[in-house]
Amino acid sequence: MRVLTDSWALLRRIPWALPREGAWTWRGSALLAAVLLHPYALVLVLQNTASDRVSVAGTMSLLLVQIAVLVSAVMLMYDWRISRRATIGWLAMTLAFISAQHVPFALLALEGAPEGRYGYVMGVTQLPSTLVVLALVSMAARSTPVPAGNPLTIGLLLGGLFGAVRFVLIDSGVDPTLRLTGPAEIALVVVATAAAAGVAAVLLRIVTLPGWARLRTVVFLACMVTSRVLSTGRDHSASSSGVPSPLAVAFAVLGAVALGSAAATMLRATINENSRRLVNLAHRAASAEMTARHGQERLHELNATVAGVAQASRLLVRNGGPTGAQRRRLESLLDTEMARLERMLTCRGQQPVRDLSLDDVLLPLVESQRTLGTDLRFQPSDLRVRGRADDIAESLHILLSNAARHAPGARVTITSFRCGGTVEIRVSDDGPGVSADLRGSLFAWGARSEKSPGQGIGLQLAKRLMLEQAGNLTLESTGRPGGATFVLTIPSSPPGRS
Repeated sequence: MRVLTDSWALLRRIPWALPREGAWTWRGSALLAAVLLHPYALVLVLQNTASDRVSVAGTMSLLLVQIAVLVSAVMLMYDWRISRRATIGWLAMTLAFISAQHVPFALLALEGAPEGRYGYVMGVTQLPSTLVVLALVSMAARSTPVPAGNPLTIGLLLGGLFGAVRFVLIDSGVDPTLRLTGPAEIALVVVATAAAAGVAAVLLRIVTLPGWARLRTVVFLACMVTSRVLSTGRDHSASSSGVPSPLAVAFAVLGAVALGSAAATMLRATINENSRRLVNLAHRAASAEMTARHGQERLHELNATVAGVAQASRLLVRNGGPTGAQRRRLESLLDTEMARLERMLTCRGQQPVRDLSLDDVLLPLVESQRTLGTDLRFQPSDLRVRGRADDIAESLHILLSNAARHAPGARVTITSFRCGGTVEIRVSDDGPGVSADLRGSLFAWGARSEKSPGQGIGLQLAKRLMLEQAGNLTLESTGRPGGATFVLTIPSSPPGRS
């Protein structure tokens, strides 16, 4: 166990050997190899090492290898579905093509049919099959767009068709098993091996794949070719299906483990990357939504303030305007609202929390609403609070504007008193009140009744502004029909501060 762990750590220091963020360990490789080789263990358990038993075990292992190749193709197909990388799609098609050709012959070998030996040895048509693989891998290297449809399905259909043609040729004697007894057969094996080497060279040049994935895929290809070369030319007269070389089985298992680990690691890396991308998109969407909401809130504040400035300006110029104390109050109101409007446009959010006279914040709002015709009752309280004057004023302005809009002509009363370490500001009206079905979501973004002309922004904004100052805004349950009472709480200044 210590040797395996140390070897794995050494491989991690070699470029291309293992992924930087590994999703596969040597334990996974050992488990997969054990699954592929377990038929031999069954033979040992049965305590029967006859050649036919070993042959069946080898044939079963080779069938499992081809199934492992097909599973790797499925994993790459899902990788392609997520990432839409053409290279991955072509590789999935290639593996499906290889597996679809050899699984039927492996099943025939398991049944003892003579044609079954073509599942692990070379025949005359091995060269055309290798050339097809070379063509598919070349498409992957050039990132050629994958044909419409599922690459796995296309690969399986192409491999099934090629395997059917091979079976017809085998049955007619055109594709005999190579025994490596003549120069022509040896030359054919050399050419097929050279074509496989060309496939490996193309695989190593696929820059869209990580280096470790290219290396493992080449290891798979080299092991599969070696496995077939080791089995080709053996004496197949021992049984109707031939005896696969145990060494050839070992190479095939090694190749399947290398391929399976590469496919699983790439799929997991793609899933992780896709998850990170989705989280990033969610964050960007949330940021865009917050930016849009902030813009709507600012527009809501500006519209309300500009409306007050416009109303005061009209009253000052209409028919020569008022005189005396009323004119001075309107001019003071106009100066106050213009100053607040300027701060909104320049430094909203930068105003510090400080000690404030609550009456200095409320009086301009009271004068503004009375100027607009609201029946407003207010008694100065001489209380002091800690907060941001503009935010407190904006929250109260929203409540007073809502009362004027939803309860026109109603009497509005503002009362303030100390309650422990906080100051409560109660804004009450004797209008129709808030409907029961709206109370639960009253302070949510966009919450409004069907008949409301507003956008459902004001109360949510007012509550947020109060919460940012360690305060709050709530709707009090009066227990009587009609009327509404909103309560703003804000930390009070410590006694003795002025």
